[in-house]
Amino acid sequence: MSVRLLVATSNAGKMRELAALFADLPVTLVSLQDLPVTIPPPDETGETCADNARLKATAYAIAAGLPCLAEDSGFEVEALGGAPGVRSARVPGGSDEARNAWVYAQLDARGSRDSKARFVSVLALATATGEIVHVAEGEVAGTIAPEPRGSNGFGYDPMLFYAPLGRTFAELTMEEKASVSHRGRAARLMHDWIGAHLDTLAGER
Repeated sequence: MSVRLLVATSNAGKMRELAALFADLPVTLVSLQDLPVTIPPPDETGETCADNARLKATAYAIAAGLPCLAEDSGFEVEALGGAPGVRSARVPGGSDEARNAWVYAQLDARGSRDSKARFVSVLALATATGEIVHVAEGEVAGTIAPEPRGSNGFGYDPMLFYAPLGRTFAELTMEEKASVSHRGRAARLMHDWIGAHLDTLAGER
């Protein structure tokens, strides 16, 4: 039994990470770009990452007629009161580099780049009818690097220094990142649930 599972993203980096983490399951991951039609993104009106993950999973599942896995993640900087948080993807600039620069500028305006920070990831899984059947959460904490370092990963990875490995997230290999990241932790929890409930998803194809 194999299940087609839509992943509600066009982000190639997220797809690579999830494909590696789900490789041993009888599921075929499909991105939004793989669909024959373009589905308009729903308005992400949630106040938390969990709200938005649920919202996206339901909307895309119904529109595509496929079970859907949706993620919402945030980068929370303690010195900025948890910003950008749930609005991490909507920081001005439009590129990863510009968003990184925006965070550093906010910290510089406060006189220091020294701050704790964390990544948060929430994965929500919906059946093809839009019913949310499972939610998994993960997080990882670190500190803001004095300047962005590394060319691996994406998003705010160059900013988060992870002391146990002595590098920023953008300096980790994909395997290292998957073993400790917020998305990796959430995905492993989701992986285990899907592995035990494949019939729930297969019945909705």
